[in-house]
Amino acid sequence: MRKELLWSVFVYTEKETEQISRTRLNCINSPCFIRLDGEIGSGKTFFATCIAKCYGVRNLTSATYLKYSLHKGVKDILHIDFYRIQEAEHFFYDQIEGQIENHSIVLSEWTPDGLELGIPQYKLELKINQSCGRNVNFLRIW
Repeated sequence: MRKELLWSVFVYTEKETEQISRTRLNCINSPCFIRLDGEIGSGKTFFATCIAKCYGVRNLTSATYLKYSLHKGVKDILHIDFYRIQEAEHFFYDQIEGQIENHSIVLSEWTPDGLELGIPQYKLELKINQSCGRNVNFLRIW
Protein backbone atom coordinates (compact mmCIF):
# COMPACT_ATOMS: atom_id res chain seq x y z
CA MET A 1 0.00 0.00 0.00
CA ARG A 2 1.40 3.40 -1.01
CA LYS A 3 0.66 6.65 0.80
CA GLU A 4 1.13 10.29 -0.14
CA LEU A 5 0.89 13.05 2.46
CA LEU A 6 -1.42 15.72 1.02
CA TRP A 7 -1.38 18.08 4.02
CA SER A 8 -0.56 18.27 7.70
CA VAL A 9 -1.77 20.72 10.38
CA PHE A 10 -1.86 21.12 14.14
CA VAL A 11 -5.14 22.09 15.86
CA TYR A 12 -5.81 23.08 19.46
CA THR A 13 -9.56 23.63 19.55
CA GLU A 14 -12.81 22.24 18.19
CA LYS A 15 -13.29 25.53 16.34
CA GLU A 16 -9.96 25.04 14.53
CA THR A 17 -11.00 21.47 13.68
CA GLU A 18 -14.27 22.74 12.20
CA GLN A 19 -12.37 25.37 10.20
CA ILE A 20 -9.93 22.77 8.81
CA SER A 21 -12.88 20.63 7.75
CA ARG A 22 -14.56 23.56 6.00
CA THR A 23 -11.45 24.78 4.22
CA ARG A 24 -9.65 21.53 3.34
CA LEU A 25 -12.28 18.79 3.23
CA ASN A 26 -15.27 20.57 1.67
CA CYS A 27 -14.35 19.80 -1.93
CA ILE A 28 -13.58 16.09 -1.92
CA ASN A 29 -14.47 14.32 -5.14
CA SER A 30 -16.89 11.47 -4.67
CA PRO A 31 -17.17 8.63 -4.37
CA CYS A 32 -14.36 8.25 -1.87
CA PHE A 33 -13.44 6.38 1.29
CA ILE A 34 -11.85 8.24 4.22
CA ARG A 35 -10.26 6.25 7.03
CA LEU A 36 -10.37 8.18 10.30
CA ASP A 37 -7.40 6.85 12.22
CA GLY A 38 -6.42 7.58 15.82
CA GLU A 39 -6.56 6.27 19.34
CA ILE A 40 -9.69 6.43 21.49
CA GLY A 41 -10.51 10.06 22.27
CA SER A 42 -8.44 11.51 19.43
CA GLY A 43 -11.46 13.08 17.74
CA LYS A 44 -12.38 10.66 14.95
CA THR A 45 -16.15 11.01 15.38
CA PHE A 46 -15.90 14.78 15.87
CA PHE A 47 -13.95 15.09 12.62
CA ALA A 48 -16.53 12.86 10.88
CA THR A 49 -19.27 15.20 12.15
CA CYS A 50 -17.39 18.23 10.82
CA ILE A 51 -16.85 16.64 7.41
CA ALA A 52 -20.53 15.65 7.23
CA LYS A 53 -21.58 19.26 7.96
CA CYS A 54 -19.62 20.38 4.89
CA TYR A 55 -22.07 18.34 2.82
CA GLY A 56 -25.31 19.33 4.54
CA VAL A 57 -25.53 16.51 7.09
CA ARG A 58 -26.18 17.92 10.55
CA ASN A 59 -27.18 14.83 12.53
CA LEU A 60 -24.19 12.50 12.28
CA THR A 61 -23.44 10.80 15.60
CA SER A 62 -21.22 7.96 16.69
CA ALA A 63 -21.93 4.78 14.77
CA THR A 64 -20.34 2.52 17.40
CA TYR A 65 -23.56 0.84 18.46
CA LEU A 66 -25.27 1.05 15.06
CA LYS A 67 -22.26 -0.25 13.09
CA TYR A 68 -23.05 2.22 10.30
CA SER A 69 -25.39 5.02 9.37
CA LEU A 70 -26.35 6.57 6.04
CA HIS A 71 -27.13 10.29 5.85
CA LYS A 72 -28.50 12.15 2.84
CA GLY A 73 -27.13 15.59 2.11
CA VAL A 74 -25.43 17.38 -0.78
CA LYS A 75 -23.45 14.13 -0.87
CA ASP A 76 -24.45 10.94 0.87
CA ILE A 77 -22.38 10.34 3.98
CA LEU A 78 -21.93 6.73 5.01
CA HIS A 79 -20.42 6.57 8.51
CA ILE A 80 -19.00 3.21 9.60
CA ASP A 81 -17.49 2.16 12.92
CA PHE A 82 -15.72 -1.19 12.71
CA TYR A 83 -14.77 -1.19 16.42
CA ARG A 84 -17.20 -3.91 17.53
CA ILE A 85 -17.66 -5.72 14.23
CA GLN A 86 -16.63 -9.34 13.88
CA GLU A 87 -15.55 -10.43 10.39
CA ALA A 88 -15.18 -6.84 9.22
CA GLU A 89 -14.42 -7.70 5.60
CA HIS A 90 -17.60 -9.77 5.23
CA PHE A 91 -19.60 -7.00 6.90
CA PHE A 92 -18.18 -4.41 4.52
CA TYR A 93 -18.73 -6.39 1.32
CA ASP A 94 -22.17 -7.70 2.37
CA GLN A 95 -23.65 -4.59 4.01
CA ILE A 96 -21.75 -1.49 2.84
CA GLU A 97 -20.16 -1.84 -0.59
CA GLY A 98 -23.50 -1.97 -2.43
CA GLN A 99 -24.62 1.30 -0.83
CA ILE A 100 -21.69 3.32 -2.18
CA GLU A 101 -22.81 5.46 -5.10
CA ASN A 102 -21.17 8.16 -7.23
CA HIS A 103 -22.16 10.88 -4.73
CA SER A 104 -21.06 8.96 -1.59
CA ILE A 105 -18.39 9.82 0.93
CA VAL A 106 -17.59 6.94 3.27
CA LEU A 107 -16.21 7.94 6.68
CA SER A 108 -14.78 4.91 8.46
CA GLU A 109 -13.47 4.50 12.00
CA TRP A 110 -11.37 1.54 13.20
CA THR A 111 -11.05 0.43 9.57
CA PRO A 112 -9.48 -2.99 9.04
CA ASP A 113 -6.58 -3.34 6.64
CA GLY A 114 -7.14 -5.23 3.44
CA LEU A 115 -10.40 -3.79 2.13
CA GLU A 116 -10.23 -3.77 -1.66
CA LEU A 117 -12.07 -0.73 -2.99
CA GLY A 118 -12.53 0.60 -6.48
CA ILE A 119 -12.80 4.21 -5.30
CA PRO A 120 -10.22 6.78 -4.11
CA GLN A 121 -9.08 6.23 -0.52
CA TYR A 122 -7.74 8.70 2.01
CA LYS A 123 -6.51 8.48 5.57
CA LEU A 124 -7.08 11.20 8.16
CA GLU A 125 -4.58 10.54 10.95
CA LEU A 126 -5.28 12.13 14.33
CA LYS A 127 -2.55 12.09 16.96
CA ILE A 128 -3.01 13.63 20.40
CA ASN A 129 -0.12 15.86 21.34
CA GLN A 130 0.90 16.43 24.96
CA SER A 131 0.20 20.15 24.60
CA CYS A 132 -3.56 19.33 24.36
CA GLY A 133 -3.70 19.69 20.61
CA ARG A 134 -3.85 17.27 17.73
CA ASN A 135 -1.59 16.59 14.78
CA VAL A 136 -3.78 16.03 11.73
CA ASN A 137 -2.36 14.39 8.60
CA PHE A 138 -4.37 13.80 5.42
CA LEU A 139 -2.97 11.15 3.08
CA ARG A 140 -3.95 9.63 -0.25
CA ILE A 141 -3.78 5.81 -0.20
CA TRP A 142 -3.47 3.45 -3.15
